[in-house]
Amino acid sequence: MQIKRAIADEWSAARNELPLYENDKVRTESGASAQVVFANGSAVHLGGDSLVGIAESKLRTDVTVLRGRVDATLEKPATQSLSVTTPSATVRAGRKIEFQ
Repeated sequence: MQIKRAIADEWSAARNELPLYENDKVRTESGASAQVVFANGSAVHLGGDSLVGIAESKLRTDVTVLRGRVDATLEKPATQSLSVTTPSATVRAGRKIEFQ
């Protein structure tokens, strides 16, 4: 897994429990996978050859899928929310799932 900080021009190797910040990007190589866990407990699993942008605030957690496959998990849907955006759709999960 590699990350590109919002304020950086270069990709760098990621390590376990590396903090991610607003507008950072995460990518995986072909055949690799990774998991991004957010402060609210929601998690996004990235498949091989994936690229996502990260946005998180106290009120929401958002992931933009630029390439590849992601699987999202909410441990406590009643108190968590997660928005996954692709070039053609947005899915918001929490107490209810909305497709836009």
